[in-house]
Amino acid sequence: MVASFKMPVDESRRCSAILLGILLVVTLPIAARADTCKVPPPISAIDPPGFYDDPGGYSEAIKPLHAFIDEVNKVADSGDQACLVKLLDSWARADALMAPIKGYQGYYERSWAGTDFALALRRFFPQTKTDAHAVPPTISKWLIDIAVSTRDANAINRLHNNLVYWAGLDLAATGTLMNRPDLIDAGIARAREGIKDIQPNGTLQRELKRDDRALHYHNFALIPLVFTAELAQARGVDLYSENNGAVRCLANLVINAAINQNSFSAYTSTPQHLFPWTFAGDLAWMEPYQARFHDPRLAALLARRRPFINPRLGGNVTAAWTRQPTVGHL
Repeated sequence: MVASFKMPVDESRRCSAILLGILLVVTLPIAARADTCKVPPPISAIDPPGFYDDPGGYSEAIKPLHAFIDEVNKVADSGDQACLVKLLDSWARADALMAPIKGYQGYYERSWAGTDFALALRRFFPQTKTDAHAVPPTISKWLIDIAVSTRDANAINRLHNNLVYWAGLDLAATGTLMNRPDLIDAGIARAREGIKDIQPNGTLQRELKRDDRALHYHNFALIPLVFTAELAQARGVDLYSENNGAVRCLANLVINAAINQNSFSAYTSTPQHLFPWTFAGDLAWMEPYQARFHDPRLAALLARRRPFINPRLGGNVTAAWTRQPTVGHL
């Protein structure tokens, strides 16, 4: 007869406790990760008062959208593709942001949001026609709807300023992601409107009329022109060379001002005031620009400011746009 072994009660309890502890260590991180992907309630309408008309009212009204954008960019930066898709799919199924807009600021906000979402997704979905790498159809339809509404928004198109160029980036980014040449071409056309407006000295006449914010808006106008130029490269379109290298003239103006703000006094006698983000996150265009042109003046500017985080460009631009040797083909 084989003798049976009976563990002492205290020892049995101790082993059970150890086993339970091991199970908790293994399973708790999984549960914790599942709980981190919480979807904020979708917003049907985005219609805040104007940024300058009512700063306080604008700031309060825009909080829910900005909070969602921050969450989208945070999970994109962390590499959590599943959560990114969950966030955007939930808002897409609710047709978020697509209710009619009565004012004008909402058109800008929806365009910027669509741009950000498309660029965040582009970090995970390569340019390919295979179903295995396609953006989920619910999200695809929603972002295309945002882009089409931006394309057709007279509240933007009539302005002929930086907001048109930003609309162009929404169209180009969404069109690239979804393989929609019509949207890409519409985006390039809007970028070309800006490129044609750049003077030989790099200035934009409409943005010079911004008085003490003229320098800020020259930089703000440059952002979508550079990113659209990068996206256009994949279609064999060299926007950098158009109008005698106008984009590079504008970039040169802003680079000089970032090194020495007094250099902008050559174009206006009005003292300039910058937002805290003007020469911080809004210099994110320098990442793809430097990767392409290797301007020796940019090394120090980049080193002091990296990483560039921008809520209109999919989050961490430094991580997203310096990963590959050829930036335009992420």
